[in-house]
Amino acid sequence: MYAELKFSCCFVFLGQLWLLTFGAHVKQKPASKEKPYASILYTAVVGGKVALPCDISSPAADDSAALILWYRGESAQPIYTLDARRGKIKQARQSVSSQLENRAYFNMINRPAFLQLDPVRLDDAGEYRCRVDFHKARTINTIITLKVIVPPGDPLVLNEKGKELKGMVGPFNEGETIKLLCKSTGGKPRPSVIWWKEDILLDDSYTFKPHDVVDNELTIMNIKRKDLLSELTCKASNSNVTVPGSVSVTLDLNLKPKRVKIQSAIRPFSAEEEVELRCSSSGSRPSAYITWWKGNEQLQQTKLNVDNTGLETSILTFTPSITDDGKYLSCRADNPLIPNSAVEDGWKLEVYYKPQISLELGASRKAEKVKEGDDVYFECHIRANPWVSQVFWHFEGRSLTSNNSIGIIITNQTLAIHHVQREFRGRYSCSAQNVEGLGVSNEIFLKVKYVPRCDLNQKTTYGVAINEAVEVVCRLDADPSDVTFHWRFNTTTKHSDAIQYTSDQIESIATYIPQSGEDFGNLFCWGTNNIGIQIIPCVFTIVPAGPPNPLQNCSVLNQTQDQIAIECLEGYDGGMTQKFSLEVYTVEHNSLQANLTSKSPRFKLSNLSVGTLFRLHVYAWNAKGRSSVVIISASTLKPAEKLTDNGKTGKSVIVRPVLVALIAVVALLVVAAVVVVILIKYKNLRKRKVCYYVFLNHQSEAKEGRKMSFLFYSEVVDYSF
Repeated sequence: MYAELKFSCCFVFLGQLWLLTFGAHVKQKPASKEKPYASILYTAVVGGKVALPCDISSPAADDSAALILWYRGESAQPIYTLDARRGKIKQARQSVSSQLENRAYFNMINRPAFLQLDPVRLDDAGEYRCRVDFHKARTINTIITLKVIVPPGDPLVLNEKGKELKGMVGPFNEGETIKLLCKSTGGKPRPSVIWWKEDILLDDSYTFKPHDVVDNELTIMNIKRKDLLSELTCKASNSNVTVPGSVSVTLDLNLKPKRVKIQSAIRPFSAEEEVELRCSSSGSRPSAYITWWKGNEQLQQTKLNVDNTGLETSILTFTPSITDDGKYLSCRADNPLIPNSAVEDGWKLEVYYKPQISLELGASRKAEKVKEGDDVYFECHIRANPWVSQVFWHFEGRSLTSNNSIGIIITNQTLAIHHVQREFRGRYSCSAQNVEGLGVSNEIFLKVKYVPRCDLNQKTTYGVAINEAVEVVCRLDADPSDVTFHWRFNTTTKHSDAIQYTSDQIESIATYIPQSGEDFGNLFCWGTNNIGIQIIPCVFTIVPAGPPNPLQNCSVLNQTQDQIAIECLEGYDGGMTQKFSLEVYTVEHNSLQANLTSKSPRFKLSNLSVGTLFRLHVYAWNAKGRSSVVIISASTLKPAEKLTDNGKTGKSVIVRPVLVALIAVVALLVVAAVVVVILIKYKNLRKRKVCYYVFLNHQSEAKEGRKMSFLFYSEVVDYSF
């Protein structure tokens, strides 16, 4: 019994698989004497494949099919022929009509054999007849009626405006009515169009429309929270042998916030002391837009946190001021996508405070567009209770007071700078104080743009020979730094603007070649930017190149038993880069002991012979030659000598004449060196200048009006020794 049931289940499963693969069929009445053929009804789908069965088995074991012919409709011409009359059926000759070419295949391996059509076309529908002639048995005919189904196209979901919807649709607002239209086109026979929500039937009231259209409009009134992410499926089906065409959409909803609450805080608030307030809201989708309000003013210093339960918390960092006292502070949760969805919680503020200060540049100016000669105004805005006792102004962290002579005018909460100069660029701030404390403003960096001027730390004298090229570097200080350069050679007898040069921002390099003695003199360089033209040009002196001048004030700085250090002052370099050399000779044998070269006139000799007198030759040199030699005498020190008379109780020091002479020479050299060093330092100290600058206002004859200038003066510092 169990085996029969198992066999029966397998047969049913294989039958269903056959239907899905090769089409469905309904077997009609068997052949009889009155109707000597079997009749079968088959259903196929356009684009699929179908197997039309034909039993080619002979009733007799010693017999086989000799000729197999397939006919369609009333046509007398076969559409498929298999001729085995002259041989075995496996080697039978086959022929196919043009209407089935490349789509028909007769399978004789399976039982029953079948004619497979792949793919099936709509015009394949009709009656087919399979005629089988045997070598001995009588002919058998099998009639098959093929019904071809055209499945409907996949349905479309449209909104009220006719726009196609797919996947996640919406979002729709909670509480509103939504309408979704499902439309299916084509299909033979015409399909049914039905709405489902998961396994629940929602709407099966479809309507046939012209042009093979079937539609079904679904209306959902007052959509609820529970409908969020519901999947709605529209199915279009016209047979039980095809998979229904379907399309699913998922509802996305905007939900209203359900509650909002400000967590209690310590009150009253102290001004200028930052407090943190929290407001929680839940129930909104998407997350509620939580805003904080002070009266009708929205506060901005907030951040939002959302935990895994969907609870939204807005954190307000709030620094109250005097104007906040008595105002209503509220927290409002709102879904801006849903009209009238806001809920609110709040209370009145009570505030104590110290000065609140902000600094602004005059409305007609921008800090980055100020140029030399402009007038600049700063406004110090103050909120304080009680009112401030004094207002302070600061420049680069230092106090700033009124000074009419340099154009600084302070009036209460206003700072005015007339005819601003480059030296006024920097950071400005203001502060004020009352009994509650000191308030300090923000800083504003004032960037003053100015015309080009010379870089003071650049080489101004260049030596060059006739018909030789020299590169003269001109560096400027300017803001903006996009500078256009100009060069000119000018003497009392000649001037020329035909100077070859290159430039990059605030640096230009001129290549100058003197052709004759008249080409030595002054080379001028100046620049222009969008602020104006340089007032005083940079002057470079072009002189004939020659050997450098001799070194000056050479001194022995340090002497030991095996080391000597000397230092000299540079002379004129001949207009070219110079270097310095030292040659060391022994006085006794006049032999060269060392030859040193340095970029500076300072030398240190090591590993010298002990107690030896040397002659030092020092000179400077460049590409044009070398200076005259400066000769210095110096010696290494001898170790101290102590002699005693043997056998005598008294001790005496024997001083040799040579030793006395050597000590005297060394002493004289040391004294001379000390005197030279003192004279050099004295000379340098008298040249030192302590420079101060003061701002002066003077009336200019130019149309520009008042200008700022600097007066430099020197205070000579005298030292007594």
